[in-house]
Amino acid sequence: MKRILTVLCVAALLLAIGGFSGPAEAQQQFKWKLQSANPAGTPHIEILNKFAMTVDKMSAGRLKIEVLPSGAIVNPFEILDAVNKGVIDCGQWWTHYATGKHPAGGLFSAPLGGSGSGLDMFNHLSWYLRGGGRDLYLEYYQKILKADVMAFLIAPDGPEAFGWFKTAPKTNADYLKMRIRMSSGLPSDVLKDMGGIPVNMAGQEIIPAGERGLIDAVEWINTASDLKLGLYDVFKNYSIQGLHQAIDIMDIVINGKAWRSLPPDLQMIVEVATTATILESIMYFVDENSKALQILTREKGVKVFDAPPDYAPAFIKSAKKVLAKFEEQDPFFKKVLESQRKFAGQVVPFTRETAKLTVLIAGAAEGN
Repeated sequence: MKRILTVLCVAALLLAIGGFSGPAEAQQQFKWKLQSANPAGTPHIEILNKFAMTVDKMSAGRLKIEVLPSGAIVNPFEILDAVNKGVIDCGQWWTHYATGKHPAGGLFSAPLGGSGSGLDMFNHLSWYLRGGGRDLYLEYYQKILKADVMAFLIAPDGPEAFGWFKTAPKTNADYLKMRIRMSSGLPSDVLKDMGGIPVNMAGQEIIPAGERGLIDAVEWINTASDLKLGLYDVFKNYSIQGLHQAIDIMDIVINGKAWRSLPPDLQMIVEVATTATILESIMYFVDENSKALQILTREKGVKVFDAPPDYAPAFIKSAKKVLAKFEEQDPFFKKVLESQRKFAGQVVPFTRETAKLTVLIAGAAEGN
């Protein structure tokens, strides 16, 4: 808690005085290129531009970050390697993009149904900031993956949708017959265990694949992002009730040499800006996702449906099998999972009680 309060106090002070004292032109200036895994014009690019502007203003122009869209220099799944080698100064992707290197990546940015522990997105962020999660997160990048990077979870954008469908599945059996664009890593592992057909592809490939009939359904990010991508042009049936990435948080990775070249005050500014962006993103997606849903249903002819009633039990059963397999095979995976379970044992009982209040408030609104 003291660390978070310190970060927020520093942010307020720096914004108030416009950066540290002294003429910016007399101090060393830094320019970074940050490539995103998202196409131009998407909400994530907007968030990254806001992050870059915050860093620019707080540093009085001493650190400028140019945000580039997906594919500008490297492919999305090559971002970590490119940052590690210094091809780009920093990049935005999701930790679960690295699950091919080590499966624990999915436990940080997109834990399956809260990693089976009961954590929701807010509890997961609390684990990351206060429950030891950040130390494990850095250990994952720096020791497990042996990447010379500094990394930050920066923008929660979940929950991700169950998906977009040409024909809405009525049962889990219907769902499992479909070729579904699914995020790689743990979500695809679970869908395979359920008997489904995951197809991995980047965002820019989805609509052409749907038009050619190569896929029957797709999960991408969230309502606002999916609207920007134009998925409604091909898929007219939509459900938000997915468990594969009910928590989804994008991160940035910074080249280690570039990070160490910053003086301590600029390092703190970057850290402050990432923490501020977490809050900014939560508020942003509450607003933008709700507006996007209205546009989809009122203007784009999209039909919203409930996920099949037998989907959740089947998913949870397979998710537990997948998690147990990796937990048995890998000590670090087990270490992260046990940390999340321990934190969940503390916070989930409280969350269950507050959830009852949420239902009461929603019920009062429906009565108006």
